[in-house]
Amino acid sequence: MKAMVMHEFGGKLVLEDIPKPVPADDQVILKVLKVGLCGSDLKITGGRINTTPLPFVPGHEIAGQVVECGRDADPSWLGKRVVLHTYQGCMKRPRCLNGEYNRCENLKGRIGFELYGGLGEYVAVSVNNIVEIPDNVSDKDAAVATCAILSIVHAIHRAGVSKSEKVLMLGTGGLGLHGIQYLVDMGVECTAVDIAQRKLDLAKEYGAAHAITFDEFAASTEKYDVIFDNLAKPEITKSSAMRLTKGGRYVMVAYSPGNSCLFDSEYMHLNETYFVGTRNGTIAEMKEILQLESEGRIHPIIDDVLPVTAVNEALEMIRSGQSTGRVVLSFDLI
Repeated sequence: MKAMVMHEFGGKLVLEDIPKPVPADDQVILKVLKVGLCGSDLKITGGRINTTPLPFVPGHEIAGQVVECGRDADPSWLGKRVVLHTYQGCMKRPRCLNGEYNRCENLKGRIGFELYGGLGEYVAVSVNNIVEIPDNVSDKDAAVATCAILSIVHAIHRAGVSKSEKVLMLGTGGLGLHGIQYLVDMGVECTAVDIAQRKLDLAKEYGAAHAITFDEFAASTEKYDVIFDNLAKPEITKSSAMRLTKGGRYVMVAYSPGNSCLFDSEYMHLNETYFVGTRNGTIAEMKEILQLESEGRIHPIIDDVLPVTAVNEALEMIRSGQSTGRVVLSFDLI
């Protein structure tokens, strides 16, 4: 099969012929239809994820069609369009059995991080990790649901946001803009912060009550019940955490390997500040998002659909800040 292969961190991915995967008993083989790219792909290809092997085929935001089933996989999946949950859990402990693969203590690996991903024509995944795509949801919109939308929706659930609270969204790219849509659908007042006016304009278009620059945010004294950090820049995180109400929650959605941030312990003590970690999402949340897409209540923000062979150019679009939402790749275009 054709695949875009990474042979060195920081190098270009190259188109090669590699063996097609063979399903284990509990797996299915997906023909990849669309694969989205995100900031984590920059970390993976840049060597910042220390569990990624070489050579490697990245790609974790995948929509595909089931073309083969392992011995123990239900054959009724054949031919169905599906998305997959990136985290391949052990399926032995309670969290996995509850669909919380992102919390598995004995993780087998993540598709596109440690296990070959969607920049190959076919990918092998556990049958427990696939969710059928509604008929009226496109392949590209479904692919974006699996990370760009799933991660921020899970973060909102982790924060326990209620309608009466004021929320700040730090960074309005792929995560922030989808999070704003979800919060607005909940009836929550949301303020967006970014440096790019085009992203702030989109935030307002999708329902943000306020859309301000970082300079305007720094100059104000407004406080918020919940802050979602989609940037993971230590200097911004440290100062922004001081803008919470008493008992407020600071939610780290983005991450930056090797970068740490010190907080004012007295401030945290006096204000009973919560710091919340959040990672990907659950199978149940993935199903919820696909249903919201089907009902037209969340609109995936996609800048472009390009041939999979344009992955290096697409990664550069993300790196340079040219992209607003997601860039999606397709084997159909090569």
